[in-house]
Amino acid sequence: MRIVREFMSRNPLVIGPDIKVSKAVSLMKERDIWSPVVVKGGEILGFLTERDIIANILSEGIDPYQVKVIDVMTRRYGVLNPDETYVDASKVMMKMKSRLVVLDGKELIGVVTAADITRAYAESESTGPPLRKYATWEVLKVKSTVSVREAISVMAGRRVGSLLIEESGLIKGIFTERDAVKRFLSGGCDLCDPVYKYATEDLIVLDANSTLLDAAKLMSEHKIKRVPLVDEGEIKGIITARDIVEAIWRISTTEELAP
Repeated sequence: MRIVREFMSRNPLVIGPDIKVSKAVSLMKERDIWSPVVVKGGEILGFLTERDIIANILSEGIDPYQVKVIDVMTRRYGVLNPDETYVDASKVMMKMKSRLVVLDGKELIGVVTAADITRAYAESESTGPPLRKYATWEVLKVKSTVSVREAISVMAGRRVGSLLIEESGLIKGIFTERDAVKRFLSGGCDLCDPVYKYATEDLIVLDANSTLLDAAKLMSEHKIKRVPLVDEGEIKGIITARDIVEAIWRISTTEELAP
């Protein structure tokens, strides 16, 4: 079974709590790392997440040049040692409801996200159970012409990480938290712009009758965190990396997961 030192994200982006959110986003884009660890005086304070930025900056219409990281960040995190397994990591993540830091003694050597755990599971020898009972079967859609402001308001209000983009009754793409921060916010664009302008158009989908392992492998291959599910020719559900982490945790408690 894969251990943390094998699948953790190394060389984490570390930022200070007193820099502006705009500067943090610039650093995140420069490193292409979207879960920076917030540290002050050698003490880990937490993470700055895409959801933090959406909920506390974009949905409120606040200028990221005027707000410090400490004012919007997530002030919790879990701790792993590098020799724990991906199942151990799933248990800590579900308990803490947050991203995880990896410490070697007192030294920060990596971070673990839901995507990292999903990648480790994808490389396991598990056969994988059907994904249906672990997926979400309420899919949120918005018209392609709605504004970014409206789309972000829906995401923040419903606490979801993505919206499907609909045009003339067809699904044309997906607008994710990553799109909101990387494509929209880091470009300094207008909240009145139509959401389709920043959506991901090349939609990667999966048959709803697939296994959890199929979903994990697809996410790992394409470096994505969520996959819409097609049932009887229509997109009716979605599964995310966080869903897979929860599934690993749930399955491990009943000893259904292959060692």
